This record gives sequence, C-alpha cells and structure tokens, in this order.
Amino acid sequence: MRRIAALVLSGVGSSLWLTGYGIVSGTTSGTCVDWVHFDTPQDIFNQAGVVVIGKPLSQDGQTSIYGYTAQTHLVKIEKVLKGDTGANTMQISAMPETCTGGVSYPDGDPLETSRRLIIFLTKDDGKWFTFTPAQGVLSFDNGTALPFHQ
Repeated sequence: MRRIAALVLSGVGSSLWLTGYGIVSGTTSGTCVDWVHFDTPQDIFNQAGVVVIGKPLSQDGQTSIYGYTAQTHLVKIEKVLKGDTGANTMQISAMPETCTGGVSYPDGDPLETSRRLIIFLTKDDGKWFTFTPAQGVLSFDNGTALPFHQ
C-alpha cells in the first residue's frame, strides 16, 4: 500500500484545509478535513458569511459532503445577524467530522436539539452547512447577550 499525493486547499477567510488521500490497494479513498479552530465566538462571526439565530424544527433528510453523510434539518430562522438567507425557514446540514472511520458525528449532531441556537453558516454546492463541525453552533437562550459584536 502507498499513499498518493495530498491535495491542500486554503484561501483567505477559508474555514478549512482539505487534504485528500488515496490508498493504492483497491478502491479505498477518502477526504480528511483539518478544521480551523477559532479562539472566540467573535472570530467565528468575523469569518462566517451568514450567521442566524434559529431553532431546529425537524430532521429533513441527508446530504453528502467530503464523502461523509450530513444530516439535514429544517430550521426556523428567528433573526439574521450577518449575511442574507432570504428565508424564514432553511434546510441546514450539520457539517460532519471527517477521518472518523465513517462516523459523521462522534460527539452527536449539533443540530439535533430543540434549543435556540446561533448558527454560523457556509454554503457548498447550493446547500447550507454549519461552518465547522465543532464550532458551527452555539446555544443561545432568550435574554442572553450575543457573544460577539455585529
């Protein structure tokens, strides 16, 4: 078995570095994403293109990204804090973790909740995803101050 050259994608304001790999011994291949870690909610807000306050209503199918299954949720949008969604409800998929042996959410799906959330969004191939698997959502109770400046 031998590794094939890695592909690294990055850019100004990008939220990830993408490393592709393939193993020459049949049909095994995959994609691993090393996610940027943001030190503060302000850092995430500054990098995300769209930020909303919303509440997941129900699961709404699945999609795929980086070779992993992403659970899609129907989310009621209460307020747009940054960017434009053009909708009162949105289909948002929770960005899966990668390089986890095929398990999309080893720590649980962050949108599998009935809580009110701040959701940091990115769009890929016309579909909305949480910005990163670990830092794509924050719980946000009524009366709580925003953890960043708009």
